[in-house]
Amino acid sequence: LKLRADNELAAAQKLRETMYVPRERARNDLKAQNDATNFALRKRIYETQRIKNELDWQRFNMIPDMDRLMKEITNLEAALLEKTNALKLAETRCENRLYRPGAELCRDEPMLGLADEVLQLRRTMRDLQDKLDSAKATYNGLEDQLMVIDRELYNKNQALTTDLRCLDLRSRLNTGTRADPATQTDRNIVLTRMQDEIPPE
Repeated sequence: LKLRADNELAAAQKLRETMYVPRERARNDLKAQNDATNFALRKRIYETQRIKNELDWQRFNMIPDMDRLMKEITNLEAALLEKTNALKLAETRCENRLYRPGAELCRDEPMLGLADEVLQLRRTMRDLQDKLDSAKATYNGLEDQLMVIDRELYNKNQALTTDLRCLDLRSRLNTGTRADPATQTDRNIVLTRMQDEIPPE
C-alpha cells in the first residue's frame, strides 16, 4: 500500500512537472496577448485624442471666421439697402422730369446725369448682390463644416470615453500574478513564493 502511494505521488509529481512548461507557455501567451491588446487600446486612445485636439483647433479657428463673415454680410446688406434707397430716389426724380410741361420736357444735361446715376447705382447694386450671395454661400459652407466638426467631436468624445473605460476595466481584470496583491501580507507571500505552502482557509 505504501509502495502504491509512493508510486502515485511520484506519478503526480511527474505529471505536475510535465504540465509546468505548457502552463507557463500558456501564461506567457496570455500575458503577451494582454499586453498587445492594452498597447493597441492605448495607441487608439492616443490617436483619438490627437484627432479630437485637431478638431477642437479647427472649431476654435472657425468661429471667429464665421463671426467676421456675419459682420461682413450685415454690412453688405446695409450697403445694398442704402443703394436701393438711392436708386429709388434717382428713378423717382427721372420719372418726375418726364412730366415737365412744354419746352422743359427735353433730354438735357441733368436728365442725362440722372440716367447715368441710375445705371451706375444698378451696376453697384448688382455687384453688391453678387458679393452678398458669395458671402452667404461661404457662411453656409462654414456652418455645414462646423456641424460636421461638432458631430465628429461628439463621436470622438464617445470613442475616447469608451476606450478609457475599457482600458480601466482591463486593468481591474488582471488576475493571478499580474494583479497587485490586496494587502502587504499577501504581497509578502507572493514575493517569497509561500502561497503553495500555506493551507487554504
